[in-house]
Amino acid sequence: MKTWLLPILMTVFVAILVTSFYAASWFGDQYMLRAEPYDPFDPFYGEYVMLQYPDLEAPSGIKDGPIYFTLKEEADGYAVIDRMENEPFFGAISGTTYDNRVVAPQLEQYYVEQGLGPDLEDAVDLQVTIDVSPWGTIRPINLEVRDE
Repeated sequence: MKTWLLPILMTVFVAILVTSFYAASWFGDQYMLRAEPYDPFDPFYGEYVMLQYPDLEAPSGIKDGPIYFTLKEEADGYAVIDRMENEPFFGAISGTTYDNRVVAPQLEQYYVEQGLGPDLEDAVDLQVTIDVSPWGTIRPINLEVRDE
């Protein structure tokens, strides 16, 4: 029995990780964010697009450092910050602020197919579709050129 315990535990652990990754799409809300690319290639990781989000700005009164926020959809279909606090709350996305910009670790990099990075960098106006779970995890699902 002892020889089977470790493989069973490892399998259960991997299944929980995979399930939690997709749970954001199954149970969460979907948002679209305006994005701007920079730095599209890394020789070690391949092509990816570093993204910054012009609509994710901290309101006045929020100190630089760790923050927690939620999103809401505006009339134009793009998401903006709904609620932001310096203390954690249920359903919040964790991130940091610096110079009024909001950065969330799950939103900074988006890996793309080889050869697409330079085209996306030249496009300048991009949109990212993300799934946000009720407990605050983010899963980017699509990156494309924005029509404006």
